[in-house]
Amino acid sequence: MADLKCQPVEVGYLRQLAVTVLSVSCVAGVLGNGLVLWMAVFRMPRTVTMVWFFNLALADFTVLLSVPISIYIIVHGWWPSPNLVCKLYMAFLVLTFFVSIYLLVLISVDRCILVLYPVWARNHRTVQRATWLSIAVWLLAAAACSPYLKYRTAGKLHGCEYCYFDFSSDKESGQDRSATVARRQAAIAITHFLLGFLVPLTVISICAHCIRSRLRMESTVHARQSKRLLVVVVSAFFIFWFPFNMVLLVKAALLTSPQQPHYPTMELISWAAFALGCLNSCLNPFLYVFLGRDFQQKILQSLSSALPRVFGEEGFISHPVPEANTPAEGGNLTVQTRSPPS
Repeated sequence: MADLKCQPVEVGYLRQLAVTVLSVSCVAGVLGNGLVLWMAVFRMPRTVTMVWFFNLALADFTVLLSVPISIYIIVHGWWPSPNLVCKLYMAFLVLTFFVSIYLLVLISVDRCILVLYPVWARNHRTVQRATWLSIAVWLLAAAACSPYLKYRTAGKLHGCEYCYFDFSSDKESGQDRSATVARRQAAIAITHFLLGFLVPLTVISICAHCIRSRLRMESTVHARQSKRLLVVVVSAFFIFWFPFNMVLLVKAALLTSPQQPHYPTMELISWAAFALGCLNSCLNPFLYVFLGRDFQQKILQSLSSALPRVFGEEGFISHPVPEANTPAEGGNLTVQTRSPPS
């Protein structure tokens, strides 16, 4: 049981704000992503777009379902579980974090290919390939969370139980141990920043720019809506995940001593930044479903009709695909356009 030393630190109203954001994200995100999962499993045919959204909703749903554990840690300011739970829970958070982000990258690349190379997409974009790519994302994310399984530990610091990185080695001492801690802490933070934020943001932004440039020549209502959605998606990704990655880099700069592997104040700030990131998982269904069509029409539609439109052939940022017909009697090749399969 926690003693008086384990009373949570306070940074203004940051703790209350983090708990509020996490609570709202948990309720709204579980309902929204749960609805997407239900539609994908029971109401929708298997399409490439459905594969993307099913895996994205699964990752977001599971992480938001575990949010009450994070809320408990934030409220009480200490870790209530054994060492194994510390390793598994933190690795699980990182796993779902990377899966969600890499699926957003896949969705952006997929939409870009549909717009820029519609004929190629029609011939090579299959459900089987989308499934294998989704599996690869989960495996890549599992590899990314392996340091958390190896180095995370639960231990008592200043009379309180915490879950923290322990990079020290019994074979090293003095300056060698401090150098090892600093090097490994920096390696994990920089890798997380590059693979979990900078590279995905760059890819999503490039895809959005390419699609926007292609749609710039179109003045249709759907083209304007697609360009608006692209701006919202890129902006949301940056706003929700930039603070969390900056906090990781700051923590890496501070936690360089094996004698001080944990700062309660920085831990609270980290959880607050994580709460902001959870908003992205909460809003993903709404960003990709409701902003992809005219909002006034969405208000008049039921969710059961809105989701099929996104998963089906009218997925967001669709683009006409040229379809070649057999030559007519005169020898001329006729070309028609229709919306691509999702």
